[in-house]
Amino acid sequence: MSSSLHKTLTPMTQWPAIVVFAALPTVGLVAGPSYAVLIFGLAVVQLAQGVFVNGRSTTVAIDPALCLLAAGFATLCWASMSWSIDPTHSLHGALQVTAIMVGALALLAALPPTYETTDLLLRVLVIATILGATIIVADSLFSYRFEAWVTGRTNVTAATKYNRGIDYLGLIAWPQFAFLALRRRYRETVLLAVCLLAILLIGASLAARVAAVSGVLVFALAFWLPRIVAPLLACSTTVLAAGLPFALRVMANHRAALAPYLKPSGLQRLEIWDYMTARVFEHPLLGWGIAAANAVPVTPAEISSYVFRDTPGTYPHNQWLELWVETGAVGAALGLAFALVVIHRIQRVAAPSRPFAYAAFASAVAVSCVNFELTTDSWWAAMAATSFLFVIISHHIGPR
Repeated sequence: MSSSLHKTLTPMTQWPAIVVFAALPTVGLVAGPSYAVLIFGLAVVQLAQGVFVNGRSTTVAIDPALCLLAAGFATLCWASMSWSIDPTHSLHGALQVTAIMVGALALLAALPPTYETTDLLLRVLVIATILGATIIVADSLFSYRFEAWVTGRTNVTAATKYNRGIDYLGLIAWPQFAFLALRRRYRETVLLAVCLLAILLIGASLAARVAAVSGVLVFALAFWLPRIVAPLLACSTTVLAAGLPFALRVMANHRAALAPYLKPSGLQRLEIWDYMTARVFEHPLLGWGIAAANAVPVTPAEISSYVFRDTPGTYPHNQWLELWVETGAVGAALGLAFALVVIHRIQRVAAPSRPFAYAAFASAVAVSCVNFELTTDSWWAAMAATSFLFVIISHHIGPR
């Protein structure tokens, strides 16, 4: 986004953004779904500020490629109701997808805050992340009594309710590292890294750990070999999007051999992927309908071979596979186009922050392969928040 298209909002009108981003690593860590209310609520507030407070529309900042892809995918979702095996769920899914896309585009269309406000927002966010780490560490010492009280669960199962917040924190941490590195605040960088490492070790989210490792590897690649990282990510994402049903099919067929190396949740995913990939090849072009994955049939022969799954009624636990199951090759192609546009947009951000943005992209792809649904609004809110942070950081650093 060109800085020449923007005016900046006054610091007074940016307090909502500061408050919301302070809540992400604290309230959002304890209650991950709150990301959707916080971020999309902020998008509405900022849009209203841009129109009524500043007397001008913010639509000049909307990315045309992202807007076109969003419209195309939303159209596909609405059209899928006509062939969906569960039209009611597809109606809800189409509504959810449309709302998510409008909210994300509205957030990214907001006029950027001033340099001073951006600096304050990022500093507050770092402090809030350290506070969030303190909360989860302290709660773990008392057998997760706080999370059990918040969620109404037993202490034994309450720990897993942090998982969503930890996954999202792994995304918004990357722009924080970019900010601290660009400000040369190395002590705070080390402190933030230690806090995040503590969260990853104490928390029960394996997805967050895999995402962190993926992000670190891509960051190192982008730092040392910056010219090859974008083509490599584009090629690997293309292979992932196109070949995932085939790869997961092979893994699912060999799940007995893989079982000794997996947690029960991993074996359960392989069973889900077994019948989900089979359904992909039955409706390969347009899928079974948006949000209809939990209604796809499971044959008696398939059920008889499973340890954990005995009925349908779950989502694929892999967003790329869900694209194939629910929207077919057309939806998978649109998802791939979105990922490629994001990679291209990262190439436009200020060079010093680019390795951190590539790392955030890799972390997001890693999580998308094992968690959340396409219609999980808080997941899209976390990605939109991460993008927003990189946009405002890059805006004040300047062009390449």
